[in-house]
Amino acid sequence: MKRSALIFLGLLLLLPSKAPARSKPPASSPDTSNSPDREIEEISNRLKDTSQPSASSAAASPQETRSIGIFKYPVNPTGVQRLLPDISLIGTFAGAYFSREPVGDTGVDPKRTGINLQEIEVAFQSIIDPYFRADVMLSFGESGVELEEGYFTTLALVKGLQIRGGKMRLPFGRQNQKHTETWDFADNALASKYFLGPDGLKELGVEVSYLIPVPFFLQLQGTFSNGDNGTSFGGTRVKDFLYQGRVTTSFDPSANTSILIGGSAALGFNATGPGNQTKIYGGDFLFKWKPQSYRSVTWQSEYLFRQFDDPSGVQNDGGLYSYVDWQFIKRWHAGIRYDQVGLPSHLVAKEYRVTPALTFNPTEFTRIRAQYEYDKVAAVNGAHAAFLQFEFSMGPHGAHPF
Repeated sequence: MKRSALIFLGLLLLLPSKAPARSKPPASSPDTSNSPDREIEEISNRLKDTSQPSASSAAASPQETRSIGIFKYPVNPTGVQRLLPDISLIGTFAGAYFSREPVGDTGVDPKRTGINLQEIEVAFQSIIDPYFRADVMLSFGESGVELEEGYFTTLALVKGLQIRGGKMRLPFGRQNQKHTETWDFADNALASKYFLGPDGLKELGVEVSYLIPVPFFLQLQGTFSNGDNGTSFGGTRVKDFLYQGRVTTSFDPSANTSILIGGSAALGFNATGPGNQTKIYGGDFLFKWKPQSYRSVTWQSEYLFRQFDDPSGVQNDGGLYSYVDWQFIKRWHAGIRYDQVGLPSHLVAKEYRVTPALTFNPTEFTRIRAQYEYDKVAAVNGAHAAFLQFEFSMGPHGAHPF
C-alpha cells in the first residue's frame, strides 16, 4: 500500500499541470517493462537531477574565489550575489615631520607632525543594468566622513556620447581628477590646492562627454554644476552656477610612448559680491615612456591661471607643477616634483617647493613611500617636511582615468 501511494505521488509531481487526457490502455496489452521498484528508482533519479547541477555544468562554470587573509569570497557569484556591488577599501596613512607646522585647511595632505590619517576611501561600484552604472566613494578622515563622489554613468547612448550625473570630480586638468591613492606623491600640488581647493574641484552637477570620431583620440567634456566650491567660486546668488569644459587629445609617437595634451576652463561666480566672476584656465601635458613591463618614465606638467573679481578689481594669479616619475625596477619608483605659485601673483603669495620621493610597492595591494619637501614662501624662511606614507587596498577597485 505504501509503495503504491509513493508511486502515485511521484507521478503527480512529474506530470504537467495541464496534461491531456489519456484513454485507458487495453487490458489485453499491459506494460510489463516497468516494475514498481523500477518506477520508484526512476522517480528518485529525476528528483535528484532537478536539485543538483550536472557535472558538465559545474565544469563549465567553476566557482572561483579570492582570499583576504583567511577569508575567501566568490569572484564569479551567482544568484542574489550578482546583485551586490563591488566593494573596496583603500587606507592611506602618513607619519610626518614639519619644521613649520601647516596652517589652514590642508585637505587630505598630512597636517601635523606625528601620525596622520589622510583618508580611508570606501567604494561601491556596480553596473546597474545595460544602460547605467553607478560609483559611490565615501571618504573617512580624522574630522569625519563625507561623500567623495557619487554619480551615475550612461552606457548605451549614441556611440561616443556619455553622460555622468551626481557629485564628482570635475574634469579640470589632470591632478584634480585623481583620487589620493593614485597620486605619485604624498601630498597635493600647490597650484591645485590654491586655485581649485584643498580637496579639489568637486561639484554636484552633470557632465556630457563626446569622443569625436577621428583617427586619433579627441574628447570634449562639458559640465554644469552648482558652483559650491569655496576656494574660487561659491557665489551667493541662487543662479551662480559653474560652467566648465575640457578638450583632450593624445597620440602614440611609438609603440612604447604616449603623449596626452589637455586644456580646461571654468567660469563661475565668487562670494566677494553679486555678479563677481571667477575664470580659471589650465593646460596640461603628459608624456609616458614604457619600454618594458616594469620600466617606465612619466613626465606630467600643468599650469593654472585664475582671474578673480573682487571689489578692488580683477586679481590675476597663476601657478604650475611639473614632475617626473621613474619606475626603475619592478616594485620601485623614484620621482621629483617642482611646484611654484605666484606666476603672476596678486592674492596668492609667491611660493615654490621641491619634492623628491621614493616609492616601494611590495604588492599591487600595498605601497610605502618616503618623501622630503623644501618649501619657500616669499619673505619667509624656508621650511622642511618629511613623510613616510603607507597605503593598502582591499577588494576590487575600479580603474581610474589614464
